[in-house]
Amino acid sequence: MASGLHKYTVQEGINAQLGQGGYDIVEAATVNQSTNPNTEWVAITFIVGTTLTTATAVDNTIWDDIDGLEVPAGTTIYGRWNVITVGSGDIAICYRG
Repeated sequence: MASGLHKYTVQEGINAQLGQGGYDIVEAATVNQSTNPNTEWVAITFIVGTTLTTATAVDNTIWDDIDGLEVPAGTTIYGRWNVITVGSGDIAICYRG
């Protein structure tokens, strides 16, 4: 199986960006694989607030873990995470992929 940037076909990558894998609305909480088995998140759109407390990358050779990132509302970041924590008073849409 291919990995990294070539894990998906072009169409599969576009579908992931469009949210075809589903999403979780996270409000001052954590989503992770213990509550969502076999799930990875590929994009995070910040709706309210600006703090991404933590995001743990699936593969640290490609993506960095995130810790205490301040992001403007309306921003979308892309990567591949298996744990995402959104700060108190903040809301984000976390897209599955």
